[in-house]
Amino acid sequence: MTRPDRPRALLVWPGGLFTGGANFGVPQLLAMASAMKSEADVEVDVVDLDAERALGPVVLSEIVARGGGHYDLVGIACYSSYDYLKVLALGRSFRALLPKAWLVTGGYHASARPGDFTGATPDGGGSPFDFVVVGDGEGPMSRLAAALVTGRRPLLAVLGPEAVADPGKMPPVDWELLARYRPVARTVASQAEIYLSRGCPYDCAFCMERAKRDTSWRALEPEQALEEMHRLDAFLDLSTWTLFIADALFGMKTAWRRRFLEGLAARPVRARKVWLLVRIDLLEREDIALMKRANVAPGFGLESGDPEQVRRIRKVGRLSDYLDQMLRVAGWARELGVPWGANVIVGHPGETESSLRTTAKYLERLYLGPGGTTGFLSVDPFRLYPGSPIDEEKQSWEASTGMRVHRYPWWHDGDQDFLAEWVDPSSELDFRRCHALRHELFRPILQAIPSAFAYDGPARDYFMRAITEQVELVAPRHAARTLALDHLWREIVAGEEASSGAQGHGDDEPTPSATARALRPIPLEDDHAFAALSRAARADALADAGVALGDAVGRAVRDVPRERFVPLDVLAEAHHDRALALDGTGRATISAMHAYVTAFRALELAPGDDLVDLGGGTGYGAAVAASVVGERGTVTTIELDAALSGRAAVTLAGQDNVRVVAADAHDTARWRGARKVSVGFDVGRVPDAWIDALAPGGRLVAPVSGELVVVDKLASGAVARRSLGRVVYVRDRSERAEVEPRQPPGVSVREARGAGA
Repeated sequence: MTRPDRPRALLVWPGGLFTGGANFGVPQLLAMASAMKSEADVEVDVVDLDAERALGPVVLSEIVARGGGHYDLVGIACYSSYDYLKVLALGRSFRALLPKAWLVTGGYHASARPGDFTGATPDGGGSPFDFVVVGDGEGPMSRLAAALVTGRRPLLAVLGPEAVADPGKMPPVDWELLARYRPVARTVASQAEIYLSRGCPYDCAFCMERAKRDTSWRALEPEQALEEMHRLDAFLDLSTWTLFIADALFGMKTAWRRRFLEGLAARPVRARKVWLLVRIDLLEREDIALMKRANVAPGFGLESGDPEQVRRIRKVGRLSDYLDQMLRVAGWARELGVPWGANVIVGHPGETESSLRTTAKYLERLYLGPGGTTGFLSVDPFRLYPGSPIDEEKQSWEASTGMRVHRYPWWHDGDQDFLAEWVDPSSELDFRRCHALRHELFRPILQAIPSAFAYDGPARDYFMRAITEQVELVAPRHAARTLALDHLWREIVAGEEASSGAQGHGDDEPTPSATARALRPIPLEDDHAFAALSRAARADALADAGVALGDAVGRAVRDVPRERFVPLDVLAEAHHDRALALDGTGRATISAMHAYVTAFRALELAPGDDLVDLGGGTGYGAAVAASVVGERGTVTTIELDAALSGRAAVTLAGQDNVRVVAADAHDTARWRGARKVSVGFDVGRVPDAWIDALAPGGRLVAPVSGELVVVDKLASGAVARRSLGRVVYVRDRSERAEVEPRQPPGVSVREARGAGA
């Protein structure tokens, strides 16, 4: 029973990276909660915000209310540097809700950069946190819990490092702390996770593990580790799950590893497959055979297929034939029917075009040789993690390789997923060329693995999903997004440089920094690599939307570079089939690609036609139409907003068959006699003046109070109307707009399938 006078603590997992978490369990927080309850007379609740989202909107005040309306201590995990800004925001929100509570954070980023939580923050405000835990959290958090009971607040803001020397002496993890999430666990996660050991003594150059200060390998005894797995199985019922042993290094000691695998084979958990990370150079054929018996799949950090790059990454331990050993392990796994996975890093400092080509040839041999493979491959860009040896020795790496980090510290900015990898790997290979080679060399290998994958045992579908996901990650849409963000951040850096130069030099000509010189903005019309990727991404998006590309309209929407007509801050979304804001008002958008297809096909737009485009924005629709009507046709695009029409005039300046007019669409004198008219905004009803202006035999397509309507003016003067389905467009902004109820401002949504969109 909960005593009202007992101190209460709340431990919060802030949620997974970018799109949400893929694992269920938060064992890091559960271990701390169990230790705190064992060492002090406190109540501890654990909240996983990924799982909370599956139960409804996340409202922090409601979370606090569930704990009786107060907490004396709130701990928020900052596991990764990607979480930094999110954790700051959560900390400030909890500080407002619980002004007297002690706020604490910990995790890899907090261990690497405790000063990010004790001093000024990137936005100039103060940190909401009272304490930062470095390294393992059980000891420091237990002392904080004990201090709550005595009322003696610790004097030091940074606690630790205080490594758990023997995990076996810690209290068992209390899985019931996650009982609230058990009904929705399978909807938010693809696998459950558990920890059986701590630490990794290896020194991989990119890894954050050393940020925790103690890198010795410490594990539960094999029998105790098995018992922990069965306790999780009893709590969650793993029969429909894969189970991830999330240790930084599984089974470093041979005797431990084999005792554990033999025990698991004799007493299996119900998981469809157990998945873990282990060093290639630790394994012998006997280990793979034991994994087969224990229903275990190993994952390897291969990192590179180039021997010199492997050495530079510090991957090699005692083994001199590291890459040959990977081939042997893959052969044993294929022979015994054991699935496995390996990861390579593209663009690690020191990388050259030659090393990437060597890696690609090695991977073809590893995965695409005779007999197929039981392995899958992930190909990741290099990311600079604070606390890693490269970060700690950054100047030395820059001097020895020519590496250039374009945004540092990247975790202080938005677009963290991009900025973490915005690095020139070497003096021979810049970011953009490395990005191009990643897709040129490794995409064909990833695309070939599904047909080469020869594993047909338990959880085959799990591994096939992983293979498919990796193919998707090198799809044009992702590559286009990366280059779009490169454009955006080049402009940001140039703007900052200009501002800094203006402030620092007065009337003198500012001297660009080395970073600014390396990152000069690239005109979109000159970026042929981005244009090609964007076109391929548009083709994929249109195919996903069911838009046929066999006619002139379909081909034009695929081929016209939509990215040249959107603001820079949404450039990364230009290839998506959805409407995008053209300014900050919310009243002007560039419509989804399928919307132009629907409208122009309804108009039966063809070569030689003359089109009037009302509400043309920045001119994308006009560009598409101009491609369809060709040199014998014309397009007149009319836009009320002078800024938007000005941009259209600049972008379309080279197209002789397009005329850009800054005017009100209701000024029918501008377009009287038109035979084909497309309208890009919602009108309450089609104005009589528009019908009058339309030529006999003409056609107008317009959104009318939430429906896309085709209006035909017959030769007799009679008018016929038909609806193509429901739509949402921005409202008519003219002072002459018809006053009728209509849809609220917003972005385009898909028309009814009958509309042919």
